Amino acid sequence: MFRESLLQSSLWQAFQEKNGHVCVMGKFGLGIVETLPIVGKYLYLPRGPVVEKSTIHEELLRVAEEAKAGWIRVEPESEETLEVLKQQFGAGSVVEAPHDVQPREILVMDIQPDESILLAQMKSKTRYNIRLAEKHGVTVRFSRAEKDLESFIDLIYTTTNRKAIRPHPKSYYRNFFAALDESQCVIALAEHKGVIRAANLLVFYENAAYYLHGGSSDEGRHLMAPFLLHWESIQEAKQRHCSFYDFGGANTRDDQSSWAGITRFKQGFAPTNQTILFPGTYDMILSPWRYRLYQILRVAQGAKKKFL
Repeated sequence: MFRESLLQSSLWQAFQEKNGHVCVMGKFGLGIVETLPIVGKYLYLPRGPVVEKSTIHEELLRVAEEAKAGWIRVEPESEETLEVLKQQFGAGSVVEAPHDVQPREILVMDIQPDESILLAQMKSKTRYNIRLAEKHGVTVRFSRAEKDLESFIDLIYTTTNRKAIRPHPKSYYRNFFAALDESQCVIALAEHKGVIRAANLLVFYENAAYYLHGGSSDEGRHLMAPFLLHWESIQEAKQRHCSFYDFGGANTRDDQSSWAGITRFKQGFAPTNQTILFPGTYDMILSPWRYRLYQILRVAQGAKKKFL
């Protein structure tokens, strides 16, 4: 059975600390202390809390108070967990966050069947593109070399520029790579005639492989390198005794959203696998005036961007 536990793991804690964050662990799981200009700190529980026992209420409040947090940002696993939090903290104090941190919907592929069965279950277009990439001579390798990490980062920036989205700072990817060892994290690279055309960051934790970040070049799109890259990554995950391959975020609820294209791409590998839905991101308000200030500043920042 799959459970997205990576973001509540010691691996994720090691990365966050490498990235300069203060982390706290408790019965509620992993909490990360985030700091914002003017309004100060809040406590973020990625895909948490992991339990909904009555004892976490007092512990969460204590930890948040010690961190001088104005609110606690949570991502409950289920609607039932969200209701428990509302009961413990008061429904009026638990509000939907202004934006989601982690995606509300993810696609996870069961990779336990034989490779021939996995291929047969894919959409025909996906199988065709995998074979087409092979026919073009695209090859895939897995690396921990620093130069390959930098190539991966370059492709991330190429992709985000193409899609007009903002990437993490380069230090974010470097710190992530430095915090995890070879058994936990690798760069997967698809090459054609010695040129890297696509690259993904893969993490292996418990019984799953996680595709966290990926990028591709502007040139050579006809080579279909990303298709072969994911297929080879799935095979690598199987060799590492993983049972699941987490493709990350998707949106099957709105085929007109900005996620539509990447969702179709991911579903091509696992059309029979149901996506996993989460309630979303919620804030448990501890300091009403600080949270109100946070809301005002967000609106002001949005207006500033609009008119600049």
